[in-house]
Amino acid sequence: MDETTFIVTLTSAIVVLMILGIIFGRRNRTKRQQYVPIPHEVPAALLEKQPQTAVEGTYVSTVLGQELLERVTAHRLGNPAEAQIEVHHDGVALLRAGEPNIFIPTADLVTVSTVSGIAGKFVEKDGILAITWNLGDVEVTTGLRIESITAHQQLLTALEQLTNGRQTA
Repeated sequence: MDETTFIVTLTSAIVVLMILGIIFGRRNRTKRQQYVPIPHEVPAALLEKQPQTAVEGTYVSTVLGQELLERVTAHRLGNPAEAQIEVHHDGVALLRAGEPNIFIPTADLVTVSTVSGIAGKFVEKDGILAITWNLGDVEVTTGLRIESITAHQQLLTALEQLTNGRQTA
């Protein structure tokens, strides 16, 4: 075996081991987080109604509580996706492309704030809208990235009205 073949083989083996490590690590994290309840599905009747506010954006991920780097992988909550975010009187509908939709009832909303980063995405100051809510007995924070400043502010205002201005950040 010549030197080039050895280096290519060794590099390939290292890359495969790294990928396997990532796969097994994510799978184990998902198993550890099975205590996290399954999110509510968006009620069919809600999809028929006109939302108070609707914007397009990116669902970044959901993390445990205020631990912005502790991604929730259970129930595919940690998977980023393009999304339509709708604010209704009954709650917030996150309609994610290629991932299960999520409904956050108004009663489960805790706070709304802006952050610079959340697991998987770091941007300019206050560039990610963070919705903290109760998923069963577990407090989680969902990060949303809205590209348009106008739409970002519009969504933030609608969510603050829904939470009656409750904020900790």
